[in-house]
Amino acid sequence: MIIIQLFYVLFLAICASALVWGGKPEKAAVLILVPGFLLSMLAVSPLSQRFANVELGLFLVDSAMLTAFVILALNAERYWPLWMSAMQAIQVISHLPIIFIPELLPQAYGAVIGIWSYPMLALLGIGTWRHRQRLKKFGADKSWSNF
Repeated sequence: MIIIQLFYVLFLAICASALVWGGKPEKAAVLILVPGFLLSMLAVSPLSQRFANVELGLFLVDSAMLTAFVILALNAERYWPLWMSAMQAIQVISHLPIIFIPELLPQAYGAVIGIWSYPMLALLGIGTWRHRQRLKKFGADKSWSNF
């Protein structure tokens, strides 16, 4: 349980710092992460059945978040959204083994799809910090690509 509580604290702290000190891409990431987090909590099966089969609702939320992160990565003048998209893609793909290996332990399935949340938060924190560093050094930090 302590790991879940730690995640909640990190999630709130990093998202709040990105909203306060981040640039537009960092704020956009928060607008992807917060609804995704809330929808994931609603989409997951009841505890007694959780991760016994494919979590279809969670898969759909993760897929929507992947789409949003790819759009962010294509438009942002940052590298970290590319990494965020890759991590989210791994999270989406992690739903597939339970289809082919139905005897997969629910704990293993749950751990694999949840583990990427921590590095994604760290990435947003680092992205926010790097944005602040560029502002200090150059006085400006371009948010969006001309692509």
